Amino acid sequence: MVAAKDIDLVGGALALDFVNTAAGRGTPGFFDHLKAGDDLADWLGHAGVLEVEAAGDLRGKLGSRGEGGLLQQALELREAIYRVGAQLAHGKAADEADLETIRDSAREAMASAPLAWNGKEYRFDFAAGLPEAAVLGPIAWSALEVLSAGGFERLKQCPNCGWLFIDRSKNNSRLWCDMRTCGNQNKGRRFRARH
Repeated sequence: MVAAKDIDLVGGALALDFVNTAAGRGTPGFFDHLKAGDDLADWLGHAGVLEVEAAGDLRGKLGSRGEGGLLQQALELREAIYRVGAQLAHGKAADEADLETIRDSAREAMASAPLAWNGKEYRFDFAAGLPEAAVLGPIAWSALEVLSAGGFERLKQCPNCGWLFIDRSKNNSRLWCDMRTCGNQNKGRRFRARH
């Protein structure tokens, strides 16, 4: 299986790429790439959330599943974003508790992140905040950007693996998270069924 640091980033938004660190939710084929704090640190560096060195420095602070540490907080945020995205991708309203989880994560990250000038605008410098802000801030902020942008007819869920993605194709016809993987698997299944 692919390591967290090698996952294809095909979601179209950081929050969706983070959601896509797990696949096959609700099926026997469920797989979670974030089994330990090291996996999360690797993914943070891979996705550009943090510089690779800074992500490495976080390894000891991330903790492990179930112990209430930063990894557990990240997984709770991930699943809230997933549930909201899956609901919206299927034309349903998002659950208020999940929206609250996203909002609370963003609010807590913003509280410790200074505003910094990047040469053209002020942005939250989550990396300069507390470890929680450095990890959860950019992801929660990305989720808020997806939610505030609207256009949910372009938010889709791959029918093969369950990953979420923004369809940026001209005619809004993208079906798969990635044609090279899920699209080809589906084509192969259809071919075998016909022959």
